[in-house]
Amino acid sequence: MLLFVQYSVYSQVNNADLKKLLDSTRKERNDTLRVTLNQQFSESLIEMLRLQTFTPDSLRNLRIGQTTSSDQKLIAYNWNIQQNDGHNLYNCIFYLPLTRKIIVMPVKRSELKIDPDSVYTSGDWPPALYYKIINPKEKTDKYYLMLGWDRFSQQTSRKTIEAITIINDSAVIFGKEVFKTKEGRTKRVVIEYAATANLTLQYSKQKLTLTGVRKSQSRINDSIIVVDRLAPLNEGLEGIRWAYVPVGTTYDGYVYFKKYWTFVEGINARNPAIKGEDKKRNRRPELDLIPKE
Repeated sequence: MLLFVQYSVYSQVNNADLKKLLDSTRKERNDTLRVTLNQQFSESLIEMLRLQTFTPDSLRNLRIGQTTSSDQKLIAYNWNIQQNDGHNLYNCIFYLPLTRKIIVMPVKRSELKIDPDSVYTSGDWPPALYYKIINPKEKTDKYYLMLGWDRFSQQTSRKTIEAITIINDSAVIFGKEVFKTKEGRTKRVVIEYAATANLTLQYSKQKLTLTGVRKSQSRINDSIIVVDRLAPLNEGLEGIRWAYVPVGTTYDGYVYFKKYWTFVEGINARNPAIKGEDKKRNRRPELDLIPKE
């Protein structure tokens, strides 16, 4: 298998080669060999993306995350491999269809701490599996929002709202101060919760009324980011994130308002999870760990 894989990297790769290599990577039980196979799969995928005949549809049956922005200008190819100790290694390749440029993130192990106020570059990205790309709300914004998920410990999962900026079609900057939370302005939103729970973090059309603003600006009828309200399993576990679970029917959100994605509490989410919409548009990762919306 290794000889076949090495040959396919240097010949014209095709979808069948990629599927065989991906299957071999997932079935391998040795950590070292799994990492080697994963590297060869990544190189083969990059080789295919560089082909003049490549079109995004040609990878539609490949079981990795394939998340496309609605403006069709950005695609994230994303997957993880799980090591025998339970830790995850994350992979991400950004493809820009208009210029056919490729930006490859280094394989990276999940981090125990993601700082909401840090800026990361392509070589030091905050690893995650991305399942939604949100277009810039205005032409002057020049950034995309990414909804991502990862499990950084056996007990705790994490979802993030990440702002990314593409620089000269060759690099990605992660983090931008475009969020307003109860604590103040921040460069990303990080939500940690019990790994056994399913957390809704979704972008969907909502109608709501804001308080504390001009009446002419108070009514929102637009797509916003909706998130489950979390609470600890009991008062004694306050602040311990592996014990936090959704409370049920209470949702908070982030509304685009005056250039910032602003936190609002207690929204009446009429359509908190449009699962069918993302299933049609984006291919989620189909590995041992799959993000839940």
